[in-house]
Amino acid sequence: MKSIYFDVSVPKILATKALAPALPFIYYTPLSPVGFSDIPEQELPGKNWVRVKSLATGICGADIAMFFVKASPGISIAALPGVPRAFMGHEVVGTVIEKGPGVTALAIGDRVILERYLPCCSTKEIAPPCGPCKEGNYTLCENFSEGTLPPNLGAGFSERFLAHKTQLVKVPKDITDDQAVLVEPTAVSLHAVLSRLPKRGEKVLVIGAGTIGLGVIQIAKALGKDFTLYALEKIPFKKELAKKYGADHVLEGDPYRAVAEATGAKLYRGPLGNNTTLGGFDLIYDCVGYSATIHDSLRWLKAKGEYIMIGNQLSPVSFDQTPVWQQELTIKGINAHGSETYQGKKTSSFALAMDLIGKKKISVDGLITHRFPFADYKQAFKLAKEKSSDVIKVMLKIS
Repeated sequence: MKSIYFDVSVPKILATKALAPALPFIYYTPLSPVGFSDIPEQELPGKNWVRVKSLATGICGADIAMFFVKASPGISIAALPGVPRAFMGHEVVGTVIEKGPGVTALAIGDRVILERYLPCCSTKEIAPPCGPCKEGNYTLCENFSEGTLPPNLGAGFSERFLAHKTQLVKVPKDITDDQAVLVEPTAVSLHAVLSRLPKRGEKVLVIGAGTIGLGVIQIAKALGKDFTLYALEKIPFKKELAKKYGADHVLEGDPYRAVAEATGAKLYRGPLGNNTTLGGFDLIYDCVGYSATIHDSLRWLKAKGEYIMIGNQLSPVSFDQTPVWQQELTIKGINAHGSETYQGKKTSSFALAMDLIGKKKISVDGLITHRFPFADYKQAFKLAKEKSSDVIKVMLKIS
């Protein structure tokens, strides 16, 4: 089966990172840790496993970071033992083509999406499960690096892949393939909003109007009540989409002045461009997670305001920590999706995301702006990385 994968080879990683500034084409050569080749398939590893034929897969920020070797060996997760080869692609919709005798909830021909992409207690059949897994928060698994998984599993950027039955979610008939591809990023946005739902009378800022940011805007407006939502985005095309999907206002011009005018905060300009505000937003969802967006967000929050980090970088960032203690702010991180409590009931991010899409309470139609055949993956990743003015979601048609 043809597959895109990342070899955890220190020499290749270091060589690519060192040579890329002068030789950017190195990302598309055999010198890169990212490969595209035929991988031998294997039998189902056990009775609870499924073989899936991939139909289409979206390219997300994590895929781009891996493809262009942005991860730093100094981040915490780099210290965790992993697998020598990581298969890429998790925003995937596919069809079940084989299943073990222990798989009863899925049938041959069912369309499925991949919920649990990273290793956790369920995929390794570890019993009893750790605390987070028991609660349904599989991304926080304490056994991430314990035990082993079979080799050559593949993932969304593979013609076929193997998955444990607990990793897959059946797609209802009323959800299209395009919508199915976007369930995973929608679940990320949903998990973020439900971690801190906007309250009545609050002023809320969403930074970034890509796939996740537009999802946050839509979901916040669908689930929250009587608050004012502002968006901050540089690209005109995305500004218009932010308005379309529910932003009450889009900040324009100098962002510090715009924040002060929107919230009634007091703006202070210190020497050497050291700007800050007193007063500001009650809540900020940062869907970018750069050093600059973290730094600025903390200065744009009112006292005891809350900062939700959704976007993230796989390398250390830097920001002024002073507002955190000086204004007694709360910083909360978001790791993809997991377990939710909505309207007094426990559910999963995926189930609720599909329900909202299926009932048309939110729309993901039109977010896939570019499509490429699987063989043209290099062009697809290049376009996704460049983030030109009309790009939201780039999708690979696998089969």
